[in-house]
Amino acid sequence: MSDRQFQQLTKEEVLEAQRAWAKAVIEQDLDGLLALYDFGTSDQPLLFKPTLADVIRLDEEGARSYFVGGNAKYPTAGGFLKHGWKKVDFKSAAGPLMNAGGLSFQDMGQYDFINGAGAITKADYTFAYHKVDGKVLISLHHSSLTWEPS
Repeated sequence: MSDRQFQQLTKEEVLEAQRAWAKAVIEQDLDGLLALYDFGTSDQPLLFKPTLADVIRLDEEGARSYFVGGNAKYPTAGGFLKHGWKKVDFKSAAGPLMNAGGLSFQDMGQYDFINGAGAITKADYTFAYHKVDGKVLISLHHSSLTWEPS
């Protein structure tokens, strides 16, 4: 277990982390995205199963491959950032919800990814956040394409 201390977190800090995540996606800023995830501040692995992934990933190598592709361990990862997203719109179902006495938050809802042609990809998400050394980090990221009945 790391000797880092988890700190109190506010709803506004979680919303700012979501804005930073969306900005990094739009700007195709891989380092900025990866800096938002917790890759080892506790004894728990990152739980990462994003929208267009076929497997759960537990570390930075897996997350990196999802965002940019090119890793033989993840041959189906085409690079999420290569879609050229121009806008990301988070729509929380209930707003980020505090648990563990303010040491973590979770959020669930739908986000829309809009590309340069204006096409919208809708996905349902669940994120969990905590704060360590003054930085809000994502400890769980799960999302999937929104089911729409035919």
